[in-house]
Amino acid sequence: MGGSDLPTTGFLHGVASFDPLPDAVLIWTRFTPAGTPKGSVAVEWQVSETHDFAKITASGVYNTDDSRDFTVSVDVTGLQDNRRYYYTFTCGQERSVMGITKTAAAGPLENLVFATVSCCNWGFGYFHVYDLLSKVDELDFVVHCGDYIYEYSKGYYPGKQFQARHGLRPKHKLKSLEDYRQRYACHRTDKGLQELHRRVPMIAVWDDHEIADSAWSGGSEDFKGSKEEWERQKYDAIKAYVEWVPIRGMQHDKIDLQGCNRSFKFGDLATIMLAEGRLSARSEPVDMKETAFYKETAGKDMKEWNDSTILAAKDDLMKEFASPERSVYGPKQIAVIEEAVKESVAAKQPWQVMITQVVMAQIKAPKLSATVNLQPALLGSLCKKALSATSSDETSGREAAELGRMYQGMGKYGVPMNPDAMDGHAAERAKIMKVMNIPGSNPVFMAGDSHNAWAHEISDEFGNPQGVEFDCPAVTCIGAFEDIYCRFEEMAGKFARLLPLFLFTPWIEDSLKAANPDSLQYCNLDARGFVLCHLTKAKFHTEFHFVSNVQKKKYSHFCGATFAVKAGERGQMHRAVRYMSIDGSIPKSSQPKRTILLRSVRDISRRMHQSG
Repeated sequence: MGGSDLPTTGFLHGVASFDPLPDAVLIWTRFTPAGTPKGSVAVEWQVSETHDFAKITASGVYNTDDSRDFTVSVDVTGLQDNRRYYYTFTCGQERSVMGITKTAAAGPLENLVFATVSCCNWGFGYFHVYDLLSKVDELDFVVHCGDYIYEYSKGYYPGKQFQARHGLRPKHKLKSLEDYRQRYACHRTDKGLQELHRRVPMIAVWDDHEIADSAWSGGSEDFKGSKEEWERQKYDAIKAYVEWVPIRGMQHDKIDLQGCNRSFKFGDLATIMLAEGRLSARSEPVDMKETAFYKETAGKDMKEWNDSTILAAKDDLMKEFASPERSVYGPKQIAVIEEAVKESVAAKQPWQVMITQVVMAQIKAPKLSATVNLQPALLGSLCKKALSATSSDETSGREAAELGRMYQGMGKYGVPMNPDAMDGHAAERAKIMKVMNIPGSNPVFMAGDSHNAWAHEISDEFGNPQGVEFDCPAVTCIGAFEDIYCRFEEMAGKFARLLPLFLFTPWIEDSLKAANPDSLQYCNLDARGFVLCHLTKAKFHTEFHFVSNVQKKKYSHFCGATFAVKAGERGQMHRAVRYMSIDGSIPKSSQPKRTILLRSVRDISRRMHQSG
């Protein structure tokens, strides 16, 4: 926030609202005091049904201090349902911007509009996704599926050569309470995020990066300290989260992880359920590098692969993924979800929506080698070169090459590509499917985490429909295949320019669909954006919206895919026509200009193939 011309005191981080109920909503701000005050600061707040505040609906004074980082979180009660309200904060001569919020409906409801977002890393670029989302017309609320911040140091992820945005605070990896507070403060200086929070309420749940990468109940991927040190870091991380992203019922000075497990009812239309999936019940992740499957695929030259040995290693790996001892949510939270589903069906709501943070559906790794020969001649030749390059230690570096070989092995032998998701917790996934699928329910699952956009039709092992799933792409972060490519690009240098990633994205997407023919309906692996939903009694309408880039200050946007689910047709989705407007107009479905080049390459390839 540096610069002598910028204010250093006041409501520098905007305003926000959270957790809307029919009669209440949380309103939030932070007041940055001058100097380093040791006492409390009195912040006045007002809520009105009109933007001119001619009639005050509720008001009060909130005393904040450094014990909660001078944040203010007020649970405003006694409100009318399904109504927009305006709110402001004042402290002395300082006055905040005016916030807009909306309560949930209690009675009959014809329409509900909301969006999901996730995975926002400062270094990867600008928060254009938040900015675009703030312009969606008739938006009721936003659900943040997790990874609101990332804990990494500057230059680690993303690497220095891929830094698109500077100014990260603090620059080092997060560990202490003050570290986490500074990172939230940094993010909340972004104008797009500020405007989104100002305009609509948010319902949020944390994932792992608000604490540490691949966090579980007893540690994280790279945590090396004692149990006591982990408990302290976990407490500090969640305390900072609750200070900046408040959750009704969770106190900043008394952290109860079960408070994250909650549901929201929207009239007679839908119930949205959230559960804590990282710190309370999650099992230690499977370390793929320690598995026989990894050693027999990633650890060897592909010419040395032995089918029988690898298949035996695969069987052992799948048994581990399916162990009933492996957990994400645990029995207590699943019981709460079960009760919420029963109440929703009893209230004759057509839609039961579970926010799962990590992907619920099975996603087997792409069959890259099997589909490369199906590509047109020229493009197929380039794809073969890419496969060879990304699996070569010499070309891509050992770490990236091992990842490349592992993914090729997963695809060839039919292994799920992300054991950190529910694919690595198959027995518990089956339990969740059972409680979500009762007579009268229409289950919809929504997640983030993967950085990519997905749409799935979920069935059990016998082919019985279990629900649909719509997963949002990241706000800024790159996806798994982009990550592998970036490591290859780092090693290959100028050579990589001859093989730009966007040439291969359609092939990878085709390979994923070939590996998941019955479930995967859509994926986008190289664009950042959000999922936008419009609910009625008859349909659950979903649109995937994307921004053209996050590296530049200016951007355009487009709608990549649209689906509709009919009430009563559990586990089935249909392609639909986009109609939801942003800033008064319906977005185009056109892709970025680079697809023109891709189409040209494909057309030339097809002609060469046909003439040959």
